[in-house]
Amino acid sequence: MKRPFPPISPRNLLFFLAFVCTGASAGESFVHFAGAPAPVVVQGGSAEGMNPQIERLLGQPSGLWERIRQGFAVPDLDQKVVARQAAWFAARPDLLQAIVLRARPYLHFIVDEVERRGLPTELALLPFIESGFNPMALSSAQASGLWQFIPETGAKYKLAQNTLYDGRRDVVASTVAALDYLEFLHKFNHGDWQRALASYNWGESAVARAVERNRAKGLPESYDSLTMPEETRNYVPRLLAIKSIIADPAAFGLDLPEIANERVFNVVPIRHDIDLKVAAQLAGIPMEDFLRLNPAFNSKLVPGATGAGLVIPLDKAESFKVNLERHRESIGTSAVSRTAAKKSAGSATRF
Repeated sequence: MKRPFPPISPRNLLFFLAFVCTGASAGESFVHFAGAPAPVVVQGGSAEGMNPQIERLLGQPSGLWERIRQGFAVPDLDQKVVARQAAWFAARPDLLQAIVLRARPYLHFIVDEVERRGLPTELALLPFIESGFNPMALSSAQASGLWQFIPETGAKYKLAQNTLYDGRRDVVASTVAALDYLEFLHKFNHGDWQRALASYNWGESAVARAVERNRAKGLPESYDSLTMPEETRNYVPRLLAIKSIIADPAAFGLDLPEIANERVFNVVPIRHDIDLKVAAQLAGIPMEDFLRLNPAFNSKLVPGATGAGLVIPLDKAESFKVNLERHRESIGTSAVSRTAAKKSAGSATRF
């Protein structure tokens, strides 16, 4: 069994990096174990011959909030409109804190996926206003999960929905689907992120019709010029309000709980059905924590046929794989023993 890396203090990390950068051969490669890095600003130029991966690691923020701030790219709206929404959130610090605490198991993975695609990091904050980072959230329109997919859109983006499993609540699958959808909406709206986000809330056809109405009247076609329902009118300002709070919590009298800029979980493939309680025991974590990472299952059974895999805390993933293999072997041995016993009993009866 592989042993996880022990924690490395920032001071020791710098010593380690200095050693690596001066002593490693050009052919050696290094794995970045803290997720995809944000763009790096190197003071005074980079050292000649420095390994590019190490250079990125040196510029990697220790906190996830700072990493998110570095990737903001959605254009701002009228600050008065955004400020009203920000004031609403700032007046509810307990609500914000609860959402941040719910986000902790998921946000690093989401930021990784957003950055891997080269998308604005504001998109990683969408679950703030969609579901409050509650994967079990269900709206009156039957929108479900962190990203609030309605059944039809979920099916369109290959999120299976059946009696055993709902992919809209699968943190990994729904994040991939949501970012696929947002990339489509961005192209559909000719590179306009504000209209793309409005389309996520209202539907691309509805936004396209609103744009066409403005075009026919010779009016601007920007998000803030369109005639939209009140919910959609406030949708982008609400996201930008969360952005402004993340950008500078102190300006709103807030102190957000920190989230470490490090991976939280691995996904372990599951090829055979397994009981949820057994899976939690094999992972060595409480059932409540297990379900928080694996909220997509509708029964006590994890169906291997979904191909979804199980989300396991990073420090438990290797031991879970070992325990899972032993569990399968013990089930196989028990099945062989039961079959042999039945055959033996049958033979005794014939005599």
